[in-house]
Amino acid sequence: MEGGVGDYTRLLADECKVLGHEVALLAEMNLHAREFVDAFAPDAVSLQFVCYGYHSRGLCWRAVDDLRRILGARPVQLMLHELWLGGELRASWKDRIIGWLQRRCVMRLYSQLNIRRTFTTNPAYATLLRRRGVDAGVLPLFGNVPSPQTPARMERAEPWRFLIFGTLHPVWPPEPLFTHLRALGVPVEIWHAGRIGSGAALWERMTHDFTGTLAFRKLGPISPEQLAEIFADVDFGIATTPWEIIGKSGSVAAMLEHGLPVIVNRDDVHFAGWSERGCSPLLIKMDESLSAKLAAARRRTPRSILPEVASQFLADIGHPPANSRDE
Repeated sequence: MEGGVGDYTRLLADECKVLGHEVALLAEMNLHAREFVDAFAPDAVSLQFVCYGYHSRGLCWRAVDDLRRILGARPVQLMLHELWLGGELRASWKDRIIGWLQRRCVMRLYSQLNIRRTFTTNPAYATLLRRRGVDAGVLPLFGNVPSPQTPARMERAEPWRFLIFGTLHPVWPPEPLFTHLRALGVPVEIWHAGRIGSGAALWERMTHDFTGTLAFRKLGPISPEQLAEIFADVDFGIATTPWEIIGKSGSVAAMLEHGLPVIVNRDDVHFAGWSERGCSPLLIKMDESLSAKLAAARRRTPRSILPEVASQFLADIGHPPANSRDE
């Protein structure tokens, strides 16, 4: 169980233990998985589901059969971290075709498993599920970066530092954001921390095209403790996820928990019926008034939302916290 969903699951499990519950984690669907589940005999199962975790194209038909074999008729709380391609307005025909197959796989979970409750990470996905007859709730992502050991840089000083954290998607557009940043009238640094993934070539083009007017710093993979210090030392985050599905980004969740105002400059994915209700006030949607928004923005004191998310999670599956964190 590696990556963002693995970290999320481990942290949620640990918090449920703090709140008085016995928890076991299972990540491999091998021949002994059913024996493991039977031996633990859970009152409820939380299935943290990503279709691409079972098939490279997200076509997880066989995985659903395996899950039925392992879980049987036990009550399941389903957390859908991803849905299917092609659900947004003006999606390509290729995405719609692949997405139709992916959607059949995801919806088959409901005929094969005893799913009592469904959650996802953002309102757009919840709306898509409701159109398919699924009463889906939103359970926010929390960060996985610890609190910094040194105080955060609360007052802005030159140079202004902007951080991109995690995978840099090749389709992420540096313009017109960088033009806005160059027009601020102060020295600006663009930092990247973590695994850059398939956006390495884009980073090289950015540094080539904008060096001289913007400074660039690539930190690479670093420990969570080092990352906490980086969060404390920069002024703004930059998201690479589109505005209407920003809730699915674990990187953004981590930056928001550390009190960073986060710029969202992608608005190229749209869903029918989507609403901005519930968006964090720390999120800054890029438009022509970006300069004024940045001047007015202030970072907040770091605060983890893990305890309240875990309490909501337990209450919604019918197993409220047995203890409080203060006991």
